[in-house]
Amino acid sequence: MAISTVPSAEQIIQLYEAGNLAAELAEYHLPAKDGSDTFLKRCVVLHNNGDIDLVAVPSQPTFAILDLQSFFTAQQFYCDAIPRLRTNATALMACCHILIERAGNDGVAHMPNGAFRQWCKGNPEGAAGVIRDARAGGELEIQFVTFALQGINDIEAATAFVREYDDNRRLCGLSALGQMAFADGDSAKHAIAVVEPFIASNNDDVVRVNALSAAFDILQSLKDTALPRRLIRSAVESPGPQVLYGLARLLFQSHSSLDMETVRIALNALRAVDVEHQGTIRLVDSGLQRMVGTPNESQALDYLTEMLGEGTLTIEQFNSTVHELNIENPQRVYEIVVRWLLSGSIALASSTGQFMRAGKERVFNTSAQSLGLSHDQQLFLCRKAIGFLFVHPVACCSILVSVIRAADEDIKALVGQLLFDPILLSYGGGARDYLVSLSSTDAAYDTVQNVLTRFEKFCSAIDAIGSIRELHPSERQLDTVHQRSHDQMREAHKEAEKQSVFRKLMHHSTILHGKRTLTYVVDPGGQKRAFAMDLHKHRTYIELPHLEKLDPVGLDYLRRMCMVEKPA
Repeated sequence: MAISTVPSAEQIIQLYEAGNLAAELAEYHLPAKDGSDTFLKRCVVLHNNGDIDLVAVPSQPTFAILDLQSFFTAQQFYCDAIPRLRTNATALMACCHILIERAGNDGVAHMPNGAFRQWCKGNPEGAAGVIRDARAGGELEIQFVTFALQGINDIEAATAFVREYDDNRRLCGLSALGQMAFADGDSAKHAIAVVEPFIASNNDDVVRVNALSAAFDILQSLKDTALPRRLIRSAVESPGPQVLYGLARLLFQSHSSLDMETVRIALNALRAVDVEHQGTIRLVDSGLQRMVGTPNESQALDYLTEMLGEGTLTIEQFNSTVHELNIENPQRVYEIVVRWLLSGSIALASSTGQFMRAGKERVFNTSAQSLGLSHDQQLFLCRKAIGFLFVHPVACCSILVSVIRAADEDIKALVGQLLFDPILLSYGGGARDYLVSLSSTDAAYDTVQNVLTRFEKFCSAIDAIGSIRELHPSERQLDTVHQRSHDQMREAHKEAEKQSVFRKLMHHSTILHGKRTLTYVVDPGGQKRAFAMDLHKHRTYIELPHLEKLDPVGLDYLRRMCMVEKPA
């Protein structure tokens, strides 16, 4: 962003007459000592005196060739200037239209609409003219009539637009009514009565969602739970994709009038959301995230469980909810994992590893006692953990240990066998360390010690055999494995670089050897200064299961059997 001093009034006029004012509007000008925008004030005064025409500049060729960053600087200038300008509404709407069209799909593209609303508020006669011409069918006026209605808070005219027209003017009236300032509760309820019939299923889907949004915007000023429930019940009758999007947005906004029953009705309807409608799914995810830790949490979990269980949606599409569920409550995570494993759904159980973020090896220091599981369910849970969480050995171990803490002697022996084979036979590192760490007061201590003793005897027997040279790979085989590993890591590194947000923001250099880097930076005074950075080691640890090499077929068969096993 360029920074320049404020030009004088004469210089601004000269730039305007030469057709070069657009480039100056795209500059960032230093504010006055009191923080005010001197350049903005000077341009507004010149426009209002008739020396320049600011609203005509966006239609000039020099404005059209501004780069994107410069354009948004100029757009912000206009958003600040428009409410202060003395001009006719038609020219101002044309100016705003150009600013919006040029901005495209950017999130701030429609900021000029807010500026036009403020202009209408200070120019009621101009706003009335926009409303009048919109009634006559003026295309540009229809585009901006919503903001004219809001600017002068013309509730009567907005109501007439809703009732009298069946084209875009009805949508304009609905949007305007949602943002009106009502004198009292009765007038707000009257406006809702105007809007409510258009939420019904016999209307167009776009009209329904706009009516629903307007009704709930009006409801912000009312303390009523029966009315919102009635509106939602009307909306969930044969909802189209637009209405489903509107329902998801209401859940995301956490409207205070949505009680538990109303939320249940909305969530039931949202079970029909199409997997292709990613915008709606993102809003549902944000809405579920807001429900975590509230009385609606159980409903959020039921919805998440059902949608993942159907297999059409994946847990990656609910990242916000998953993140929120993983905060500060490990018992909740444990109960959700147990619930999903016991469900018998392969799609749902497959999500458990990603859900509990087992990459950092979460440990469930709890007992299955509170879950009230039968003997069959206890064994079923352990086998499902082996099937779906085997690659996360510590988390898998902790689930089996939680069952041992609540089980009788027969079940303890069976679960202990699973701890030994396949877990300890595959993972002698992290899993063994976790089991060793259990204290003597732990309810699972005796069973775990028996398993560890058996494992130590097994390891001792293996070590007693000694080295069998015939089983050692050749030097050529070792070189081939090392080269393959090197190539895989190189490809993974390249792919990771492509996905990095820092790749395009920072200078890239390859350091072949050395203990530090030396970079020169330029101080504000223009002097170069050396900046040294020491290099440090970066390590990572991955434990691969031993049985993957010793008995890959047997291990794969065992895991598959555990995965497909159904509850009794």
